[in-house]
Amino acid sequence: MHDTAITRMLGIRYPILGAPMFLISNVEMVVAMGEAGALGAFPALNLRTTDQFREAVRAIKARTSAPFGVNLILLGNERLEADLAVCLEERVPLIITSLGNPAPVIQAAHEHGLKVFCDVTNLKHALKCQQAGADAVIAVASGAGGHAGVISPFVLVPHLQQHLSIPVVAAGGISDGRGVAAALALGAGAAYVGTRFIATSESPAPEGYKQLIVESTAEDIEYSPEVSGHPANFLRPSLEAFRASKENQTGAPLRPSAWRDVWSAGHGVSLVSDIVGCREVVERMMTEYEAIRAGLPRFEAAAVQS
Repeated sequence: MHDTAITRMLGIRYPILGAPMFLISNVEMVVAMGEAGALGAFPALNLRTTDQFREAVRAIKARTSAPFGVNLILLGNERLEADLAVCLEERVPLIITSLGNPAPVIQAAHEHGLKVFCDVTNLKHALKCQQAGADAVIAVASGAGGHAGVISPFVLVPHLQQHLSIPVVAAGGISDGRGVAAALALGAGAAYVGTRFIATSESPAPEGYKQLIVESTAEDIEYSPEVSGHPANFLRPSLEAFRASKENQTGAPLRPSAWRDVWSAGHGVSLVSDIVGCREVVERMMTEYEAIRAGLPRFEAAAVQS
């Protein structure tokens, strides 16, 4: 009942991929998502060293037989070669690339029988990823947390799907089963979910961060280049505190650590109302998905006049 190109490719029960979130996604989240029938992923750089990254991969494999993913940042990443070697040696089922040319990673992964998905925000980059041999692309649309694109998911997903021969994963503002249903209706093979999983019991995010996710709406999200130099979506209260720290700096280093203290989130905060476990999030989404699918109105096509 939940068979798509992505679920078949990855061997997962549900078309839900947990986005690898910097400083958030951890072993506990990945395991919980996998055991619930989705796929969890985490950035290699969430671990301080390559050895610690290898330990995290092995910890996941020891706790679940479910497939999982690892995000590799390609541009300016001094650990890329070493972390990729871990992925190959440990046979990480899915590598997710961000920022930069994925061709060398794709070639190496395919030589070891691994899959590679690539983050993209437009058709130009999606076509380049397909040409490089990517197994799928992740359409990062407007409303996604962190470094989001600017094109509406209602356009970006079908636009890519129309021009590509590889599957598309929809990302941006998906926090419940309605979003999953919409993603599949648009032609995506799965939904990419990040913000909703920040407010979970397994998440290592500070309690204040989780609570702000619950209390905020899309109007509280600001798209700004101030933190990294590239536009990204953040919770406005944490961004305002970052600005104030810069303005008030004197002799003491008051400026917060940008990616630790400025809290990333997407428009999907509007649909987050509580803090529960990752398994419950996945199960709720699929229950809601089934209700949406069953409840859609049906219309008979008008007869063609001869």
